[in-house]
Amino acid sequence: MSTKKKQKRRKRYHIYLLNDEQNSFEYVNKVLMSFCGHNYYQAEQCAMITHNTGKAHIYSGLGVHPLLVYEALIKHGLNVELKTKKYE
Repeated sequence: MSTKKKQKRRKRYHIYLLNDEQNSFEYVNKVLMSFCGHNYYQAEQCAMITHNTGKAHIYSGLGVHPLLVYEALIKHGLNVELKTKKYE
């Protein structure tokens, strides 16, 4: 007989950067490097994808950390969107 413990389901959060006309590329790059852990090349690519398509996936994770990142991005004036997905 198998004795599997019930595991809590945690949500996977996805953060998307949305295009805006207020922030410069340099500023967006600095914020993404500071809070999302991107290197300069990754931050620049996310900013360009957002500029060209209107939206780019910039961060994902489980638990509370993505929520803190999301709040920090908003506090620093970026236009971001948070989506959730159940994950086992």
